[in-house]
Amino acid sequence: MPVPQLPPDLRHLCAHAEREAAGHPVLGPVRAWVVSTVGRPHPQLGRPGAVCPFVPQSLRRGLVHYVLPGPEACDAPQVEQAAVALKRYWEIMPPVSGKHVVDKTVVLILPHASPATIVAVHDRLKPLYVGDGLMLGEFYPGHDEPGLHNPAFRPLRSPLPLLVARRMVPTDLPFLTGERYSPARRIEFVEAFLRHQPTAPREVREHARAVGERALALLSSQPLDEA
Repeated sequence: MPVPQLPPDLRHLCAHAEREAAGHPVLGPVRAWVVSTVGRPHPQLGRPGAVCPFVPQSLRRGLVHYVLPGPEACDAPQVEQAAVALKRYWEIMPPVSGKHVVDKTVVLILPHASPATIVAVHDRLKPLYVGDGLMLGEFYPGHDEPGLHNPAFRPLRSPLPLLVARRMVPTDLPFLTGERYSPARRIEFVEAFLRHQPTAPREVREHARAVGERALALLSSQPLDEA
């Protein structure tokens, strides 16, 4: 899928479709990692299938794009601006409707950002994404977050710091309810999940409601200055 015509507010982005990124000096290694690691099974993953089960389909359809911010994004305000642009890019990237919207993935490469900045911006902007039915992922070299199925596996380690945008799917619930998020944030995420995933399996939606209820109980028990 070719790069869309960018509106004026996004023309600072350097965007490449999946095949075009292969020969780029910065995007090429990230693209190779997506193809050879994220899009394939891994012996330490702890379940069958690719590390990200949706990437193989995205790659087959040419629906993985790679984006560099125009000016170098180093500090938190610059990275946050780039992450807002990432969401806008995902929204205008074809297809904008139909069953293959779920296959779109946009990888924002931030070579000059620190891991701490990536985490801070991810946590600050994730509600913006989740509220619209999207997911924002964080990746960087040395990321210590364990895998869901094998705590010894580190699926979020990438060759360069990245933020990744894609559509929310039913299996994303665990990424919305972790203890890294406050009870209030978990409630917010669960409500967005239930709103945007009306056809998720009943047991998944029931689990989401239970998580929300537990978070509400925790929030109600906290002193006002901690809630």
